[in-house]
Amino acid sequence: MSTPNQSPSPTLAIIGCGKMGTAILNGLLDTQPTTTTTTTNNNPSLPRTFIATTRSPTSLQRLKTHFQATTTTSTSPTLTILPSTSNPSAILTADIILLACDPTDIPSLLTDPDIQTSLLTNISTSTTSNPFPRPKLLISIAAGWTTTALLSLLPKPTPTHTQKNIHIIRTLPNIAAEIAQSITAIEIPSPGTVLPEDVDLAEEMFQKIGRTVRVRPEQMDTFTVLGGSTPAFVGVFVEALVDGAVAVGFGREEGRRVVAQVLRGVGDLLLGGEHPALLKERGTSPGGCTMGGLMVLEEGGLRGLVARAVREGVTVAGEMGREDGKLVNGTRN
Repeated sequence: MSTPNQSPSPTLAIIGCGKMGTAILNGLLDTQPTTTTTTTNNNPSLPRTFIATTRSPTSLQRLKTHFQATTTTSTSPTLTILPSTSNPSAILTADIILLACDPTDIPSLLTDPDIQTSLLTNISTSTTSNPFPRPKLLISIAAGWTTTALLSLLPKPTPTHTQKNIHIIRTLPNIAAEIAQSITAIEIPSPGTVLPEDVDLAEEMFQKIGRTVRVRPEQMDTFTVLGGSTPAFVGVFVEALVDGAVAVGFGREEGRRVVAQVLRGVGDLLLGGEHPALLKERGTSPGGCTMGGLMVLEEGGLRGLVARAVREGVTVAGEMGREDGKLVNGTRN
């Protein structure tokens, strides 16, 4: 039982618990405290009760196998795994909803009448010092879906159900969440639309799977490419490096390991404050092999090509989530 000026840990429902949802759930479960803790009403603690839903029977069984130790315990933290047919009840029970489903499924999900009722019905436990329940918090990790677009799918406010009963925070982790090395954008909400402590809570949750950065709404499309697409860009560059090495007799697997370790080390140098230009300066010498290779990249227009790829990606990101559902790539000259 909570005491005055304290609130119980919230319940988190992960809707569409695929690879990214599983990574986030792993991070939260792996960092659970050994004893139950409570915090002030203005600073809600991390969830200790979890619900995960998934659509396919195969994914359902995978989750049950992966989290068997957590689902079979009666002590906190607790995890319940359900099929997607239970989405309405999971959302109704939860204080926080992590929208982790495929972005293309969002319109059908959020316009479902049962889910809308669950989203806009607040059954959070009130406390002595805070007699009014907190609004539900919907955290989206769906690329291309703005907060405005998500709100547009919810029903119009009524005296019984108002959109004030739900707060929305847009976030975007990347694939490295699987190894707790993500960089996650937390969109800075418009003033008065979300409780500041809920933004802090969202940031604390995503810090369990890596680093976070707060981003203005107009910067989210750029982050979508810089944070979300860069792993794919780097993957292509790695393939090219390894292919070049294989062409002159180096083993492919050995080449991958070498480049992977180089990227890890360079990443740490950059995070430590090293300027990218200094990496070039320190690695080159007059007439050397590195300078020779760099000249080929410069003559091929690598810098401009990469920058153009980023700009194109940002343009496409800005068109994602359109109501007409049309693909964007290939539609412009």
